[in-house]
Amino acid sequence: PTLSDVGAVTALLIACDIYETGSKDAEVHEEDVRKLWQAPGFCIHTDAWLIVHTTGAAVGYAEVQFREDGKITTRVAVHPDHRGRGIGTLLIWLTEERARGMLARVSADMQVALSASASNANQAARHLYEREGYQVVRQFWRLLIEMAEVPASTAQQQRGLKLDLKIDVKSWHGTTRLQEQTGMYSAHLYEVYEKVLRAGCVEREKEALAVCQS
Repeated sequence: PTLSDVGAVTALLIACDIYETGSKDAEVHEEDVRKLWQAPGFCIHTDAWLIVHTTGAAVGYAEVQFREDGKITTRVAVHPDHRGRGIGTLLIWLTEERARGMLARVSADMQVALSASASNANQAARHLYEREGYQVVRQFWRLLIEMAEVPASTAQQQRGLKLDLKIDVKSWHGTTRLQEQTGMYSAHLYEVYEKVLRAGCVEREKEALAVCQS
């Protein structure tokens, strides 16, 4: 991708988020995508991929990021209308190859794993990661609050909104939606997958860094 593709990539991420959460307002914004692409240490030419349909629509996107704590994270997104065609598999392979090259930045005796997250509702993504050798290391809940209006006390004081939310995990089957007077709350479960990487090629990483600097 190039910086001119930020709108198309954002629209793709929004489509995936809406499909998985059922929310009308996805928490994806162009400024967030642009901020990552322009972040120090991130090279859009080597650390991101965009797959475009013959119609010109963005149908697949992936990124891999080397964080300051030495961890490598990735995000893979495939448009709901184009899943099951091998796009996700290709993007995972590309991110893994790039991530192995990034291992040249860390100590040779340091074990590094590539980390990715997937919605519990996205069965295809979960099966894909498991097939590619990833393992679930933890889970987390994502809570979306769709409010008709912000309470006056909260808006005036600019303080966080506190609420009590109880979820019956035993009877939960993907998405829990709770109706309250102030709006709609939806809780979504995500799995964090990791795959331990082997040592990468130092020369390949040097070539990638040279491309970014040119």
